[in-house]
This record gives sequence, structure tokens and C-alpha cells, in this order.
Amino acid sequence: MNYRRTFFNCLIIAFLTASAALAQEIETTQSPPGNPQAQATSSPPYLKEFLQDQRDLWTSLVKKETYTSHGMRKYGIPFVLVSGALIATDTRTAELLPNTEDQKKWNGRVSQIGAVYTLAAVSGGTYLVGKITRDKHAQETGLLALHAIGHSQIVTAAFKQATNRQRPADVDGRAGFWKGGNSFPSGHATTTFAVATVFAYEYKHRPVVPIVSYTVAGAVAVSRVGAQRHWLSDIVVGGSFGFLIGRYVYKRHHDPALPGGTVPPRNKLVPEVSVGGTTVALNWEF
Repeated sequence: MNYRRTFFNCLIIAFLTASAALAQEIETTQSPPGNPQAQATSSPPYLKEFLQDQRDLWTSLVKKETYTSHGMRKYGIPFVLVSGALIATDTRTAELLPNTEDQKKWNGRVSQIGAVYTLAAVSGGTYLVGKITRDKHAQETGLLALHAIGHSQIVTAAFKQATNRQRPADVDGRAGFWKGGNSFPSGHATTTFAVATVFAYEYKHRPVVPIVSYTVAGAVAVSRVGAQRHWLSDIVVGGSFGFLIGRYVYKRHHDPALPGGTVPPRNKLVPEVSVGGTTVALNWEF
């Protein structure tokens, strides 16, 4: 596993988040004490809160309330069954694609949209645009998207190290785990869906934003299979992780005074996969 790249990616996110948070803190400090608008604006999540989020994300795995009977029947068990079925059939679904050099090349280009530096640039750019135009909503969106990227990088790095699954291009007809690889789950799918979920919730009142966000995330996820960089199960699990991370960040830090969608106690997350001919379709129902 490439620890240097993971560390470098996390460093980028930490730097961008710290810069955004520092700029916000300076602006708040310079605001007149009697300005009620400045006092009413909730402070953005800082690096300390980022670490607290990481702690809560991991400790939730061992909390009893996480595994309610209703939640496990409706979400947990179906997710495990779908993931297990996809893992068991990964080699077959991979063979359904043409697997030509042109396919790998073009899908590789599409997948670059989901690279960390691309998503960080979009998220940081959204924050900067909001800063220049004094749009608090855009500032929050960009900042929370950066946090979602950071969480995604850490979560996928941990799971990749724990599973050590080889990539399709590195094996001959086998999709085994604990072989020294770093395929499971897909980091591109996780990170792209995390950012897409933040944007979708922040701008739920503008339907075009969720549609475009999830369409781009889905295209990036599927392109990783076409480029032979991941198995189908890698992107389904990664996309599910990304959605949950983005939803968690938004729910925890969204300012209710700003526009945005509401997060119900239970969200329907059902990954649907269909394979036919030479195409692979991946859909999430929210």
C-alpha cells in the first residue's frame, strides 16, 4: 500500500481545511462585537472537530445502538448480502466488459475526475468563491466537502490495509483478499460520493445539483471498473461508504440557518447493480 500518497492526500486536505478555517476565524475576530449577524453565524468545523469526528466514526462501530434490530434487518443485512454476492461474482462481472486498451484508456481519464486533487480543488474553489462573494452557504459547502474528503481518505486507507485485496489488473482470474493489494474499497468511489453527498444535501432545494453530483460520482465509480482498477464490489462498497461519510459530515456540521436538505433518522440506501451485455449499471436509491 502507498502510505506516502495517502499521507500526502491527507496533508493536502488538512492544509486546505486549516486555511479555510483560519480565514473564517480571522473574519469573525475582525467583525464588530455588536454585530448580531456575526454572533448568530455558527463557527465552522476546525481540525479539532475533524479529529473528534474520526473518533466518533470509528467508535460507532462498537456501540450497541448502531446495530438496532430494525436497522440491521432493513439496511445492515441487505448490504452484507449484496456486497458478499458481488465479491463472489467479481471475476465474472469483470469478464463481461470488452477489456480493450481503448476502454481502459478512456475510463482512466474519466476516473481522474474523482482524484483527490481534483475534488479538493473543486471543494476549495467552492469555499473561495463563497468567500469572495460573501456567500456563507458556499463557504460551508466547500469546507464540509473538504472534511468529507479527509474522512474518506482515512477510512479507505484503513480498510485497504485491513483487506489487502489485489486489483483486477494485478491478478489472473482471482479476486482474492490479503494478497498485498489495495483495491478494496475504491478510494475514488468513496471520496467522490462523499463530496457529491455534501453538495446534494447542501443544495437539495436546487434539484439539478444532486442530479449532477450523483451522476458524476456514479460515472467515476463505474469508470474504475472499466479501467480495470477495481472490482465491481469495490465501487459499490466504496460508494456506500462515501454516501454515509458525506451524510454524517453534513448532518453533524450543517448550519440550520442556511439552505439545505433535512436528514431523516433513517435514509434508504440501496445499491442496485445490473449487468448485461457489455455494460455495467450502478444506481443508488436514496
